[in-house]
Amino acid sequence: MGKKKIFFLLALSLILFNFFVVFTINVSGLDYSLDVKENDVYIWKVEKLDEDVYKSIFVGENIDFEEDDYKKVRIDSIDKSTEYWRIIYSYWDYTDDTDDFNNKADDDKSIKVYSDPKEKADNIPLGANEAMDKIANMWLVPTPFTNYIEEFRDEFDHPVIKVDIEDDILIAQISVTEEIPSTYEIELSYDLNGVMEKLVYIDRNDDEFLEIVLQKEAIPGYDVLLIYGLIIICGIISVVIST
Repeated sequence: MGKKKIFFLLALSLILFNFFVVFTINVSGLDYSLDVKENDVYIWKVEKLDEDVYKSIFVGENIDFEEDDYKKVRIDSIDKSTEYWRIIYSYWDYTDDTDDFNNKADDDKSIKVYSDPKEKADNIPLGANEAMDKIANMWLVPTPFTNYIEEFRDEFDHPVIKVDIEDDILIAQISVTEEIPSTYEIELSYDLNGVMEKLVYIDRNDDEFLEIVLQKEAIPGYDVLLIYGLIIICGIISVVIST
């Protein structure tokens, strides 16, 4: 077989794989699923914190973390109902020493992950602070996550908060109110499993004053879809070469 033909088949395989990934992530009309499991562990790090800006926006609120601090979550159980998954998880509070995670968790918590984006949007409170906190705490969403957050945006209706999607990033912006004297926005990005990859707070000058990032080395089964795709490509190439 000539080199040109091999090159053509390899290029075709890569194109097909790219189409497969895009189609899988963006296809509509699918039932949403939860792509995490019990005993999965996630660690986030505070990559950036401007305390002065934070305190000027969240007046009177105590900051319980510092730059370079870490927090940890371990999923203990997942129960599925008709409307949502209830996630019970162990929570280790912010610390500058990850050895603290070897001790008992600081708290046991739970969240509801709604299978219908409309239900999630309807359960966002009207209070400005509470609503933004609720959105910022969306550290887990069903997959395909792009469709989910887009539907969430379409169903979301709030008097002072606007939700948008840009490059698969969920953006929530709050307007100036008596409760909050300065406008700001948050941006949430997700990995393929619907786990929050990055949470960024941005002030009215478009400057980031808080950034919390998922530590990928702690993610179980990260980018499994990519691995499957590579296996498919290798299989196609092996068949081509052997013929």
